[in-house]
Amino acid sequence: MKIKNRIYLNREISKNQLIEFDSRHSHYLSTVLRSKIGDNVSVFNESVEYVVELSSVHRKKVRGTAIERIKTLRLNNPLTLYFSPIKKVPTEIIIQKCTEIGVTNFQPIIMERTQFKTFNIDRLKLIAIEAIEQSNQTLIPQINVPIHFEDFIKRNSANILACCLIEEANNMSQIFDKNKIDIKGILIGPEGDFSDKEINAIRHNKFIIPITLGNNVLKSETACIVASSLIKEYS
Repeated sequence: MKIKNRIYLNREISKNQLIEFDSRHSHYLSTVLRSKIGDNVSVFNESVEYVVELSSVHRKKVRGTAIERIKTLRLNNPLTLYFSPIKKVPTEIIIQKCTEIGVTNFQPIIMERTQFKTFNIDRLKLIAIEAIEQSNQTLIPQINVPIHFEDFIKRNSANILACCLIEEANNMSQIFDKNKIDIKGILIGPEGDFSDKEINAIRHNKFIIPITLGNNVLKSETACIVASSLIKEYS
């Protein structure tokens, strides 16, 4: 059974369990979807997914019973997006769209040209959950606090592609055609691109492979989405 409307619950779910939705989900079900008693909705955590038949529908409180298990955890291949924080709305777009694509971990990096160094992680987590609900996934991505570029370079020991404007950068297809490597992440620079010092550090890090996304100069949020999508396609 496939149910279009899905809701993430951060708690255990079992068959015949009475599910009481919180005020936000109750409003969504009763007012936005205009659900009625007897309607079905899918609820899931990071392990299982169940069909819930609604038994009580009110604006502030909706209840139902888990009647059928329909899915177990489906793991995405791990993929970390390393990116420089940008303005509020573009950062939210990055989290939303890259979560839908299948990014499992977001690591903001403070670079020399980073202009926005703080953001609301709780709000970004909520956006990620809504993207998981939308995209028929179950695993909620990790959103980490920012770290500095120097610390990232010192700590990194995974194969990462870095989108940067340097002569030796290959396109994505060339990387995957020539090398049988397990790519674990993608690094996207800030508005204005990496500094010369950061480019030099990328060049001399054996785990980071410079790539290009083509001749067009992309905005940071566009580059994040395009690069994440291409890695998922090729890997």
